[in-house]
Order: sequence, then C-alpha cells, then structure tokens
Amino acid sequence: MTMFGRKTRVLILDDRGPVLERLQSRFDVFWPPEIPVKTLAMYCAWGNEAIEAIKEIQPDILVLNHVFRKDEGAAREVTQWIDQKYPAPLIVAVHSDEPEDDVRRFFAGAACVKFFICGERVRDFIEYCLSKRTADGIYVDR
Repeated sequence: MTMFGRKTRVLILDDRGPVLERLQSRFDVFWPPEIPVKTLAMYCAWGNEAIEAIKEIQPDILVLNHVFRKDEGAAREVTQWIDQKYPAPLIVAVHSDEPEDDVRRFFAGAACVKFFICGERVRDFIEYCLSKRTADGIYVDR
C-alpha cells in the first residue's frame, strides 16, 4: 500500500537462509521500480514465530514456506490463523520445491492461499499481486 507514502510490505517467511535470499533477490529483480516496496525476508522455524512476524510487520503480501523442517504443520496453522483472525487484506502465496499439485492438496481449504510458487514463478506472482492492486495502492485478494 502506498497511501500516505507507505510502501508495499512484502514478507517472506522460511526456515532456510539460502531460500530466503533467493526469493528476496527475485522480488528485488522483478518488482517494478515505480511502485515503492519494502521486502523483508525472515527466518521462522515454527508456526507461532511466523504468526508473530505477520502481526508485527502487517504485510500486504506474504510468501510462506510450504513446510517448516521443525514443524511440518506450521504453514497450514499459519494459513488457518490468517483465514480466521487476520483482519487486513493480504495476498498469500506458498512457495515450495515440491510439485504444485501436492502443495495445492496440502493447503486445500486454506481460503487465504491464492497462489503457489513452485519452481521459478516469482515473476508470475508479482504480476498477480499487481493485478490485485487498487488505484489507492491497496492489495485486495479476498
């Protein structure tokens, strides 16, 4: 959102440093320079850490790890929390190296997850996000 000069906030959550770096660099490359953005990549090993990060950062766009190594159900817990308790508009993508059909099955029923980044689909996701941006800079996906 750019209302009152605020940048679009993109939050990337994962439990692997190299993946965080790769995703953040892809956003840096493909995000249009004319739209102010703040991209933050954060290490989270547990679902409660991810929820706290979302509460604190209040992103417009969230890129969430498919499976956290220490807590396999964490990402699904996070999406349930977003569906039930997160009040603001939020575009959510899940990223994974797994086949997209498997990831879609894992998140079946998660209303907030609208996009799956499997492989090199970051550019496609950014285009999707920009298509959901209103004239006043709000991202609407629900």
